[in-house]
Amino acid sequence: MVWGYSFIAIRVALEVFSAEQMAFARAVIMLLVLLPWWKPWQAVPIRFLFACLSIGAVAFYLLFTAVGMTDNLTAVAIGAQLMAPISAIIALLFYHEAISGRKRLGILLATVGAIYLAAAGATTLSAAALGVTVLSVTFYSAGSIVAARSSSVGVWRTLAWISAIAIVPTALIAGFSGPLFPDPSMLETKHWLAVAFALLVSALLGQAVLFSLYRIYPISDVAPFTLLVPVFTALFAVLIYGESLEMSLLLGGAIVLAGVGIQQVRSSGGSKQEGFPGG
Repeated sequence: MVWGYSFIAIRVALEVFSAEQMAFARAVIMLLVLLPWWKPWQAVPIRFLFACLSIGAVAFYLLFTAVGMTDNLTAVAIGAQLMAPISAIIALLFYHEAISGRKRLGILLATVGAIYLAAAGATTLSAAALGVTVLSVTFYSAGSIVAARSSSVGVWRTLAWISAIAIVPTALIAGFSGPLFPDPSMLETKHWLAVAFALLVSALLGQAVLFSLYRIYPISDVAPFTLLVPVFTALFAVLIYGESLEMSLLLGGAIVLAGVGIQQVRSSGGSKQEGFPGG
């Protein structure tokens, strides 16, 4: 639900922020909030640092860029729903996490439903925005799996490192493109609220829950739930902007829910840790 509304918040914030400024602001604000958990004097694995860099400095910047490239969120929503299959593939290739036929069917069905939901009623699709979104999701999926599986680093410290390691790269990117922050006189109340939600509520709550679940359950069990994001995005658009509740929304949402349901059904005697490396 939080991530579903986050797309709307990002769109509002990008009315005055550039993608570069949003990425830098996210790194700075998140680190200030998470500073007590950072503890940079305690060693962390090198691959963990690269994973944090992949998320904080690359994935979010690409996502903000994709949202700003298109007049609607259709292309971005389609690309974002590839997180589940991309995560499952990464888990299979690098962590040898088994993916049963039932899980594959559920992921496929939920992905199809999400794509149908995102594309229904769209008149144009931005191929460039879609490509940038897929690239963003790939960096985020790979980075989040590696970071979450670094069990020696706590969840809140992980989030702090994601912000800390992104400050210098995003500052350089923002500095080359213009000022680091937009003119404060351009920021209205709605922009401040949108930034607060997108950079604090969505990032802190959403990522903390995702990373925590990745440490408890198989990745292929957790990732498909992200396919519910466009369902909530569409529902929030209906409630907040008064958009009509069309049959495509109901049908697409039902397909997504069915896919997630199929993927989560366990055979009798199945272990909760089915396919989880190392037990």
